[in-house]
Amino acid sequence: MNITLALTLAALATLGAAAPENHKELPKQTAPAPAAAPSEAEIVKVQKSAYPLDTCVISGKKLDAKALDVVIDGRLVRLCCPNCKAGAEKDKAATFAKIDAGVVAAQKASYPLATCPISGEKLGSMGDPVDVVVGTKLVRLCCASCKKGLEKDPAAALAKVDKAWIDAQLAAYPLTTCPVSDEKLGGMGEPVNVLYGTKLVRLCCKSCTKALDKDGPAILAKIDAAKKK
Repeated sequence: MNITLALTLAALATLGAAAPENHKELPKQTAPAPAAAPSEAEIVKVQKSAYPLDTCVISGKKLDAKALDVVIDGRLVRLCCPNCKAGAEKDKAATFAKIDAGVVAAQKASYPLATCPISGEKLGSMGDPVDVVVGTKLVRLCCASCKKGLEKDPAAALAKVDKAWIDAQLAAYPLTTCPVSDEKLGGMGEPVNVLYGTKLVRLCCKSCTKALDKDGPAILAKIDAAKKK
């Protein structure tokens, strides 16, 4: 150890052990508490709307109202019954590979960004884009080197992708009223633009997001019906 550093540390230790009476002790510095990990319920809520499969990854059976939502290594896996949970956990790589393939198949064709959310480089300018799945969302990178940046701050990358999904759908959005309250959009201030999976839903206010969480598919059906008209 550097001698000066060693002496400084020794002096600090001495001061800490016996400070003079007229010395005002500085308040103790504490490290900020780490952010709490999301609960399983929160993970299910975030990832379920974009979950790409309608069959069980283990049995291949159609998922119905009794489907089981489990979280494995921070990822949502939907199963037809509790008996399939052991199989999903036994071969996690195969389980996640099926989900990832479903996400890519569902989102790649209409993926809204033409640039890498990490480097800003145009996709395809450095070879074939690298497709990475975060939860149940596709993130396309310009190269494998950008994986480190994605792993460091996935939330920032996903925010860019989500904004692009919203921007891409705004011009053709078919409703002028909130699909939850039927209030005119803009009548209660700026509409709230949110995504259900990768689909844009425009709400009259933040309070209506609770209904979207509860009955998202039915709300999307209203929007789809309006598009057909």
